Amino acid sequence: MYDSFDAILSDLRAKPGLPKGAIVAGADDAHVLEAVFAAQELGIVTPVLVGVKEAVEKVLEQEGYTGRAYELVPIPSGTNPSEAAVRLIKEGKGDFIVKGKMETRDLLKPILNKETGLNKNGFITHFGYMQLKSYHKMLAISDCAVIPYPTLADKAKIIKAGVESLHRLGYQKPVVGVLCAAETVNSKMPETEDAAKLQQMAEAGEFGEAVVIGPLSYDLATRKESAEIKGYDSPYAGEVDMLLVPQLVTGNVMSKIWNCDPDNIMAGCLVGADIPIVLTSRSASMEEKLNSILLCTVFS
Repeated sequence: MYDSFDAILSDLRAKPGLPKGAIVAGADDAHVLEAVFAAQELGIVTPVLVGVKEAVEKVLEQEGYTGRAYELVPIPSGTNPSEAAVRLIKEGKGDFIVKGKMETRDLLKPILNKETGLNKNGFITHFGYMQLKSYHKMLAISDCAVIPYPTLADKAKIIKAGVESLHRLGYQKPVVGVLCAAETVNSKMPETEDAAKLQQMAEAGEFGEAVVIGPLSYDLATRKESAEIKGYDSPYAGEVDMLLVPQLVTGNVMSKIWNCDPDNIMAGCLVGADIPIVLTSRSASMEEKLNSILLCTVFS
């Protein structure tokens, strides 16, 4: 378990297998290139830039990156750079994909293609990982970007993908808190019923080495003091490692509120596919994009 992104980077650089191949789909994006070349300076990636040659070279020149080491894979104007990125992954020329200047739906379409894509498991979810000044350890959250209204079956798959990601980060038995507006089951609030069922599934061993508790309010998930005040008796109160949000909008709003505070450090990627995928908001800072690349480097 880590307490900071710096600790993840330090541990990663001490291990063999670097640098990883970061394939940037739609590389004519100055902010993404800044993060990718910063990751290159740290010794963790080798950039593979996919895009229209003239457009990518223009940005490289404007940003002063023409002297850097990179591979440029040109594509015809009007074609989807994600198609070339998927092909490069299949050819063994990269380890993960970074979203550049393109729409998320266009990025995902070739990846999700049942015949030629990179989604053998048939399920992709967003995994957020955060270093929050208000919490005593790193905190994961899912799903904030892919599945708007997850069913109970979707939530179970999200937990499995999140737990697997946390295992990759060194957690032996991560604690997942299923967020609801209250900590009691209420038939008028179906997400609380889902939460109770997910806890039962975890107790039956369906998620492997993991603990799932729910329904659980945010204050109980992150503050032991709140649990004491409310009389909520659980050894996991204030100690969760991952938050499962009931709907995409909940996680999206929460993460953007946290992101307004510069002391909070964020990262996000898609997991569940054959390879991890860096996916951040277009307004994300360079630091967030860099940490997301770091996260995908760990997962690849």
